[in-house]
Amino acid sequence: MCPKCGALQGIASAADDNDQTPRTFANSITICMSRYARFRGRAPRAEFWYFTILYFVVIWGADLVSAVWLGSVSSIFSWIVNLAFFLPGLAVQVRRFHDLNKSGWWWFLICLPVVGWIILLVWNCTVGTRGPNRYGVDPLANHLALVAVAAL
Repeated sequence: MCPKCGALQGIASAADDNDQTPRTFANSITICMSRYARFRGRAPRAEFWYFTILYFVVIWGADLVSAVWLGSVSSIFSWIVNLAFFLPGLAVQVRRFHDLNKSGWWWFLICLPVVGWIILLVWNCTVGTRGPNRYGVDPLANHLALVAVAAL
């Protein structure tokens, strides 16, 4: 285990963390919700960004429902959505850091206004480590091999 964040080290990890399927929107959401509070393993960019898109769509929907029914944008609906999405959002962010071979503790950069947010944005847009790293196998390894073969 990693002394910094407690993640499993080495190439071997749980079998369901090695699914290596291409990340579509539905697949990414299913993976994130099935790994609701799992902080080990790796998450490719698509999985993180599709989850982020879903979060914003749901929170905007909650605000719209709140504005129509209650006449206020800030309501219990927004709080419920934020509470429901906090743990899976944090977990997918930590797995995203693991894909970059970084500790999940880097999440606290969010406490640094502007500078920390820019660093997190850049890292979340960066391609993950190719091949296995200390947090597990590359979640896109088989997909990239299939794309290379198809290009021939």
